[in-house]
Amino acid sequence: MEARPTSAARLLSVLDCFSAQTPVRSLTEIAQAAGLPLSTAHRLVGELAEWGALTRDEHGGYHLGLKLWELGSLSLARASMREIALPYLGDLFDATGENVHLAVLDGTDVVFLARLAGHRSVEILTTTGSRLPATTTATGRVLLAHAAADVRESALTSPIAAETQHTTTDPETLRAELADIARAGYCVADRQLADDAVAVAAPIRDASARVAAAVAVVGRRETTSVAHLVPAVVTTATGVARSLGYRRPTRRRV
Repeated sequence: MEARPTSAARLLSVLDCFSAQTPVRSLTEIAQAAGLPLSTAHRLVGELAEWGALTRDEHGGYHLGLKLWELGSLSLARASMREIALPYLGDLFDATGENVHLAVLDGTDVVFLARLAGHRSVEILTTTGSRLPATTTATGRVLLAHAAADVRESALTSPIAAETQHTTTDPETLRAELADIARAGYCVADRQLADDAVAVAAPIRDASARVAAAVAVVGRRETTSVAHLVPAVVTTATGVARSLGYRRPTRRRV
């Protein structure tokens, strides 16, 4: 006999209805998306709204409340990572004039902790807090290249959407590319998410030498010099890593 969802599971299913694509939902839409009876959805939405997880607007639609943002900000590791990295990201943005990203790996997705964008930068889909499949982004590929083997294989064995005609979707080709990225210390993703964009990303190590995040610049392909971006991005990643306490191991003289 199939177990009935717990109260916590039903509450989480309501919150999971919201995304960057659907930031506002009506009560009926929430019930349908969560697979709940309307009466149950009404009760759960009321409880979440009273607690502050949901807010109702003047048109009767619901969106995520500030309480969740407050709780999210208590994630000290990622909050401190963002705060430490922001000055370096600002310098990189000033130097390149292009979109700058800071991202971490969550399962087989990347979550963007920060994004700096200019008015004349190439248009991109990401926002702070949004997520994308790691296999199709420069930051994601850097992180997968240094991830645990099971995480990497899980990403490679999942369907990879062809966002453009140039997107690498063959698992074996991508597996070889990830090995190259790990050796090179950076990633160049050419027209993987958009036909007019090229991205360069580099890994950020923390005090334990673990790759904890990645920084990237996304520029317009026709006007972006990858040769100039690579050292700028790698230098930024190195600066953030040092501020996080990472020290490159010294080689012993024989």
